[in-house]
Amino acid sequence: INYNLTMNITGGSLKPANIMVAHGDSGEFTITPSEDYTLDNPTITCTGGASHTLNGSTITISAVISTQTCNVVLKELPKSLKDKILADHPTRPGVRPNLNSDIYQDENTGTLYTANGNITEGGSTVYYFSGNAQDNWIYFAGIYWRIIRINEDGSVRLLYVGQDKNTTSGYIATSVYNKRYDDPMYVGYKYGSSGTLASNRTNATDSTIKGIIDTWYNSTIKPSYNDYISKTAVYCNDRANEGYSTTVTFNYAANKRLVDSKVPSYKCGNNASGNLYTGTNGANIADKFTSSTTTGNGKLTNPVSLMTADEAAFAGGKYKSNASTYLYFNAAGGSATGSEWWWTMSPYRWYSNGNISALFSIGGSNDPGHMTNYVVNSEYGVRPVLSLKSCVNWKSGDGTSDNPYTVDALDSTCSTSLN
Repeated sequence: INYNLTMNITGGSLKPANIMVAHGDSGEFTITPSEDYTLDNPTITCTGGASHTLNGSTITISAVISTQTCNVVLKELPKSLKDKILADHPTRPGVRPNLNSDIYQDENTGTLYTANGNITEGGSTVYYFSGNAQDNWIYFAGIYWRIIRINEDGSVRLLYVGQDKNTTSGYIATSVYNKRYDDPMYVGYKYGSSGTLASNRTNATDSTIKGIIDTWYNSTIKPSYNDYISKTAVYCNDRANEGYSTTVTFNYAANKRLVDSKVPSYKCGNNASGNLYTGTNGANIADKFTSSTTTGNGKLTNPVSLMTADEAAFAGGKYKSNASTYLYFNAAGGSATGSEWWWTMSPYRWYSNGNISALFSIGGSNDPGHMTNYVVNSEYGVRPVLSLKSCVNWKSGDGTSDNPYTVDALDSTCSTSLN
């Protein structure tokens, strides 16, 4: 007795489409996926109850004892880098463990943590890596990076590692943040004039570190890769504070969030709960550094800046504690910056006794991942942060250091879009 064995497919083609199979025998079909589909883990169902196996591109229907109709549904490949990251990380436990109490440095695979509500811009969802993540590597522009998060605008934020994934000098230079420290305005990534917070925030003058980053960007990223970079991604130089004065010591908002309340935020300037300031000393678009005025101040010469201390806290850090998170490691398991400390862009405190401006910084191998604060004229590592547009497409890789994500050439629409 011969039975008709028919195969249907979604997401590809089959050869042959149907065959005749003798009672108890098997039939084979060859699958060719369409351009945007994969052979990995297809859904296969047979109406007559026969068993099926897939080996490479060959599907075998076995023990055929009646007429069969089988259906194969191939999975569509994620097109954007964002979608690929989400597909590769299906475990979503919410906010990272111990967010308000302790460091987090566990190894984890396939895991993304989530933030939204009043701690993100516009209540949008942010997906972020935390702990000693092993699968957030990307190779872009001839440089290895670690993925920090998927931003509110869907762009993907990257932290500089270097041309060698095993580097111990994962910074573009060492530099002071600003050469002068004797006024609160010198915590600014750009700053204005002395006297009031409003005058500090006019952003007329580049910080020393911004000049270093812009020079690097102009020679390394801009010539061939500028169109890949989001112009709407926000980099937060949060100068909100508990009471501005040039004669009295005061804390900036990141200090209150990360030292007192231990409630990090992705929102640049937050609501009044938990010492996250609003009002005259609170949220201000002048602190939202962007190269486009659609989402921020438009004051970035280039769409690149520094990481925030809040982002380091979400990644697993805690003030005055060592934290061996992915921010710290190179691919060889050592410090990506050797013994060098490196700057964030988060203001910490103005000390009236000594007239000192201080920012958050992160430790190297002698103080692994330690988060503390230093005077802005200290010389530390400069690790640029930039964000790939939400329309940038994934090309290859699974995010491990041996097989990092890569991105495809831009289409004309993505090339000209802001994000």
